[in-house]
Amino acid sequence: MNIWIMRHGEAGFNASKDSERTLTEFGQAMAEQQGQWLGKRLDQQNLSLDKILVSPYQRAKQTWQEVERGLQAVSSGKNFSHLVEEWDGITPAGEVQNVLNYAHFLRDEGAKNLLIISHLPLVFDLVQAFTEHQHSVHFYPAVIAEIDWRTDAGKLVIAEKP
Repeated sequence: MNIWIMRHGEAGFNASKDSERTLTEFGQAMAEQQGQWLGKRLDQQNLSLDKILVSPYQRAKQTWQEVERGLQAVSSGKNFSHLVEEWDGITPAGEVQNVLNYAHFLRDEGAKNLLIISHLPLVFDLVQAFTEHQHSVHFYPAVIAEIDWRTDAGKLVIAEKP
């Protein structure tokens, strides 16, 4: 399984609750740019996403909207809506083991390509967990880490910054 773990784009501090924070204009542009990068990466390897997990926090949902726009710019308007699952398990306080368990389930069910859009500190912890603590990534806003997780000892392939 290939896993792309992405931190949401740059967010403002203009909300009364953390879950309601929204992306800045720069954050939106970052996310769309990363969507284009991911779309090209998928095309180069002749891959398509099987599942997209998105945190229910507003900035993560907005990040997905912009990533999708970038993907569609590269993939000729492909529809991804049937692949998206908003999941409370990947909020900032998400449990790494729950995400690992779900990824194992998806892999066992035949999923080969998974995108996760989430938050710090979870994204950092997930890279370490999927690679058995052999790799870590500095997750600035909108960074995407690609992990080759064909075995439980995954390998960091690339970390792409906008």
